[in-house]
Amino acid sequence: MTLDKESARASSLLRGKVVQRIARHREQEVMIEFDDGSRLYVDSGAKLEMSITLSG
Repeated sequence: MTLDKESARASSLLRGKVVQRIARHREQEVMIEFDDGSRLYVDSGAKLEMSITLSG
């Protein structure tokens, strides 16, 4: 699967979901849990930085 197809699929699966919590158990990992129990895990061999940009 190409990166474009993978990102489109992830966007489709997560569209409309509401984030319930975000957890970081390690510097290389982020877990986002949604109100319906779905979870998105991001894991890397390197330290991950998080950035949040608010609109408005």
